Order: sequence, then C-alpha cells, then structure tokens
Amino acid sequence: MSAKARATIPPEALAGRVAVIAALLFITATAATMASQILLDAVPKEATALPSEQRNLVTLAVVFEITNGLASAGIALVLFPVLRHFSELAATGYLGLRLVEGALGVAGAAGLMVLFVPDTGWALAYHDAVFLLVLIVFSCGTVLFYPLLFRYRLVPRLLSVWGGVGGLMLLASCLLILFGRIEMGGTTDLVLSLPIWINEMVLAVWFLVRG
Repeated sequence: MSAKARATIPPEALAGRVAVIAALLFITATAATMASQILLDAVPKEATALPSEQRNLVTLAVVFEITNGLASAGIALVLFPVLRHFSELAATGYLGLRLVEGALGVAGAAGLMVLFVPDTGWALAYHDAVFLLVLIVFSCGTVLFYPLLFRYRLVPRLLSVWGGVGGLMLLASCLLILFGRIEMGGTTDLVLSLPIWINEMVLAVWFLVRG
C-alpha cells in the first residue's frame, strides 16, 4: 500500500461499522439467492395450473430475489468510500456493475411475478435468462473487486486470490450455459460456481471478525 493511499483513508471508513454492514449484506445477498433458487426449483416448469401453496413459493422467491438485488447494490455502496481511496476507477466500475446487477435482479423478480400467472413455463424461462445475466454481471464485478483487494492487501491474499479465481470460474460457467455447453444447475455448473459463493461467505466472516 502506498503512503499516499494510507494517508488519505478517512479513519471513519475503516471503522468496524463499515465492515459489519458489508459482511451482513454479503451474507444476505448469498442467502437470498440460494433460498430463491431452492424455492423455484420446487415449481414444475410445465405446469399451467398450480395450487396456492406453490404460488406462494413463487411469491416468496420473488421477495428473496428483490432482497438479493438490493443487498448486492448495497455492498458496493457501502464499500465505495473505502475502495475509491485506492483506485477511483476500479471502485467506480465495481459500484456500477453491482448497481446494474441489483437492477437486473429486481427486474427479473418483477417480471417473474407478472408473467407467472398466464404462463408458468415462460415465466421461469424468462427468470433463468435474466438470472444468468445477473451472474455474468456479478462475475465481471469480481474481476475488478478482488484484484483491488489483492493489490493493496485489504484482505488476506489467499481470500483475494480465491475470490478472483472463483469469479472467473463462475464467468466460465455462465458462458458455457449461454452457449449451450452445460445446463444451469447441473453438476458442472455447481462445481464452477461453488468456490465464489463459499469465498463470499468466508470474506463476510473475515469482515465480521476483523471489523
């Protein structure tokens, strides 16, 4: 870390409050994503008429999707005042990508709710397409975020390398799905996606512990 960067970091930006808020948002975003996918996997894609219980599952999944979108945007908003002191360009790019990610997530959830009543299968297909785009934007954000953490040693380098590699693995999985090489939710997708999700949880715990 350069002396200039260290000297210009405001003390309040390094307070435990920032780390705790970021950690809670990381956990919220990941947990909400996992919960929504589990709920939507329980909904038959070919069904045209669903019982009220399954419709309630979709409604709950939409709530989780919106929660994830807001939390994802919140992560970058909370960290931006700190990251910008190291690299204005990377911090701004990360903020922009996470805001786009959050907006897409909310749009996907809203579209799922609107389209689900007339056509269950089409609504779920729409959601999967938007969710894939969300993951692509998210993985692009990791390409900016983790190298920044690595360069300035803002977290242990093992965590930043792990996150950077995991983000690239997720991006590779998304591209393979996009070009029809693998299936979303399949074994290969799970293997390629899991490292970054675990990393974000470990990173959140590190933020909580170190403050």
